[in-house]
Amino acid sequence: MMKRTLLTIAAALLLITGCSSKNKTPQTIENSDGSVSITRIDEDGKAILFNRKFGKDKNVTQVRLHDTSRANPVSIDLSPYEGKDIEIQLSCEMFIDDNTTKKTQVIWMINELEENFPKLFDRKVDNGKWFSVNKHLTLHLSGKRQLYVSGGTLNKEATVYIKNFKLRLNGEGLTKGAPQPEVWTEVTGVKDVLKDYFDYFGFCVSYNNTFKEPLLQKGLPLHASVITMENEFKPDFIFGWNKPNKLTEFRGEDGNLYEVPADIPTFKQMDSILSDMKKLGLKLRGHTLVWHSQTPAWFFQKNFGRNGETALVNPDEMNARMEWYIKTVLQHVAEWEKKNNNGEHMILAWDVVNEAASDNATDANFLRDAGSSNWFAVYKNETFIVNAFRYANKYAPKDVKLVYNDYGCASTNKNRAICKIIDAIQAAPDARIDAAGMQTHVGINDSAANFEKAVQNFLAKGINVQITEMDVANGSASYNAMRLKDFYKTWFTMFIKNRKQPGKNGIEGVTLWGVRDEWTWLNGMHKGHTQYPLLFKDKEFHCKPAYYGVIEAANE
Repeated sequence: MMKRTLLTIAAALLLITGCSSKNKTPQTIENSDGSVSITRIDEDGKAILFNRKFGKDKNVTQVRLHDTSRANPVSIDLSPYEGKDIEIQLSCEMFIDDNTTKKTQVIWMINELEENFPKLFDRKVDNGKWFSVNKHLTLHLSGKRQLYVSGGTLNKEATVYIKNFKLRLNGEGLTKGAPQPEVWTEVTGVKDVLKDYFDYFGFCVSYNNTFKEPLLQKGLPLHASVITMENEFKPDFIFGWNKPNKLTEFRGEDGNLYEVPADIPTFKQMDSILSDMKKLGLKLRGHTLVWHSQTPAWFFQKNFGRNGETALVNPDEMNARMEWYIKTVLQHVAEWEKKNNNGEHMILAWDVVNEAASDNATDANFLRDAGSSNWFAVYKNETFIVNAFRYANKYAPKDVKLVYNDYGCASTNKNRAICKIIDAIQAAPDARIDAAGMQTHVGINDSAANFEKAVQNFLAKGINVQITEMDVANGSASYNAMRLKDFYKTWFTMFIKNRKQPGKNGIEGVTLWGVRDEWTWLNGMHKGHTQYPLLFKDKEFHCKPAYYGVIEAANE
């Protein structure tokens, strides 16, 4: 209680008094990349002496706490960066000379109220021994703030020694001569820095809404190798929102003949997409064959919903319709590839089933119920999932990956539910599942460590993982460019750590759900709060700090 009180008093004094006018600005260097280097702590008259000799060390800063005029003697003024989003990288070595006690609690912190006084370093250290501080933190400076060692835990008769002090601030607009953001066509491609780690890197693109933009088409081949269509390969789009007018017969696996559409789909738009991707030198992920959403209701209804029919068909007839649809789509792609691409695959993977697990999964009830899924309404169990992978395995080339795709994969209950789905698929001798697709629609405060556990649960099933729809929502919180950079760096470092390697399952590819912020679907999910979830921004596709976070993760 006493320690907390002293810390609060010290912080309050900083907020009330700000930075003393007697204190001179520490040595500050504006770097060519727009970052700032600060090479020493603030001065405080006779209390702080620079370039001292201490033992065998030279250029040591000596802080005599007895002579200080400040509540927190070891401090650095950050007020020039008020209102900025910054990344702080602090490193130094410290020595506490205090004969009255064996240990001292040393706390490096910032008096930022909106971040609850964040700490970079908080440890009880041995007095009389050098110790290292090497920490980084991202935050928004909402006022005139300071980085400091809390005076509330220091003996006022002690002396503090500091050497090799380095403080680096990164952020947008920190210096007058900061370089302007780079355009995405003038920087290193993300796919190139990740090529040694993953089979592919890509983006989701809306063919109908944004694909025709010239600068998008110019930059996509530089940064991506594989594209996912946001909507255009989903059943609603494949059928073109049409009902069948003509029917033909299809023999189901039970040997019976069932009616199926004869005049749809036409595949006109799919062919255009395949052709345009070929021109750009890009491949595709197929998204998606079986989904409860964006699949027409008539597909599940008797007589295809004609004459006012709304009753659902039985599982045997639905099996025939599902097999017909999967066969029709996959064989059309194969025929297009044979005719137009020398048989080389344009679609490297398919999300065979999308989002079948329940958000409120239990061991007994782990699938979406009949109220949200016509598939479950027909089958009442996971049979439709297993059959979808059986049929996909029957008609897809063996080197095209078959994927189960879902969101919320790091949730304990949902992760367990998806594992049950994978088990059911693997138990069918004629089914094949190659990877778990983890959508990765995450929030800025989500834990990479928790997500990593979910990845490893899927890898333990003997399959790979694909990151299929990643974006990072700031939610109701203010956007912090440097925090997003740190997030992407942390998560891509985790992806790389868990990558697929020879003889070892792992993450084999990453797709971001969108190219630039202005197109994100998340603004509809967080109404009233603008989201900034991606690597690029504005109509010129300028690189955000988040782009450099991915680059740093790959290079380190």
